[in-house]
Amino acid sequence: MQKVLVTGVNGFVGQHLARELAAQGTSVIGVGGQQGTDGQSEAIRDYKLLDLLDARAAESIDFGDIDGVIHLAGLAPVGPSFDEPRRYLETNSGIQINLFEAALKQAAHPKFLIVSSGSLYDPQAPLPLTEASAVRPNSPYAVSKLTQEQLAAYYATRGFETVVARPFNHIGPGQNPGFIVPDLAQQVIAVERNEAKEVLVGNLDAKRDYTDVRDIVRAYRLLLERGKTGELYNICSGVALSGHVILAAILDAVGAKPTIKTDPARLRPSDTPELYGSYDKLRQDTGWQPEIKLATTMQDVVADWRAR
Repeated sequence: MQKVLVTGVNGFVGQHLARELAAQGTSVIGVGGQQGTDGQSEAIRDYKLLDLLDARAAESIDFGDIDGVIHLAGLAPVGPSFDEPRRYLETNSGIQINLFEAALKQAAHPKFLIVSSGSLYDPQAPLPLTEASAVRPNSPYAVSKLTQEQLAAYYATRGFETVVARPFNHIGPGQNPGFIVPDLAQQVIAVERNEAKEVLVGNLDAKRDYTDVRDIVRAYRLLLERGKTGELYNICSGVALSGHVILAAILDAVGAKPTIKTDPARLRPSDTPELYGSYDKLRQDTGWQPEIKLATTMQDVVADWRAR
């Protein structure tokens, strides 16, 4: 790929992705809904401040010389989707429709990598979850992601090469609150600074499949380069870790032993006991496998929060 458009480029994943692509010599065109940051200047050749829910804004993008699109833009935290289901569905599907339609109007057909989610699998399906496992979305967020997958299938009939990625839980430096690792790390650092006396937690028994964001964006790059048209791919570690393990890794990185207290307000309406996937298909088609260890990830997360 010579020129790649990344939507949501100034988000947590987008910033890591821009650096990954630029390091491989790719010319990155970034689109975001807020002003860019100085840290993006070296990775992004051209940054566009656009509201992609506005069809005319999407049409202002010149798709003519773009080889590929990695679509990250949209609403990501799962928790708030239970209170705002309509907003999640309209935003995550609307942005994608506008991008494809804008490209169609320009008679351009770049390859699209659509980022879905591993959270839409049936929680009762046998583990590990593969791309053939049953789907049963258990949140409005997951429903919106399944809708995005169906839209990708539709636009494939309009002449686009489309590949779908189903990443499981992302972790790593730069992630903002709203997810387990930054929520816990922020609190532990607050205790370290004597700004708080305890760490409030939700259900730490639930086990999830966590992958460092830097491994995930490497998978995105490889999927855009080598992913097969019309296929979907899990991006995961293949290992389930409980919230207790995640918290312990953060505490080890900080060197702290704060008081831990369960907060009922942090418990979700639905919480699958265990979920992890298989990345065999991704490895077979691209050669990818996770490389960054949990301890390294947590050390980098803690360093990030200490610097904030």
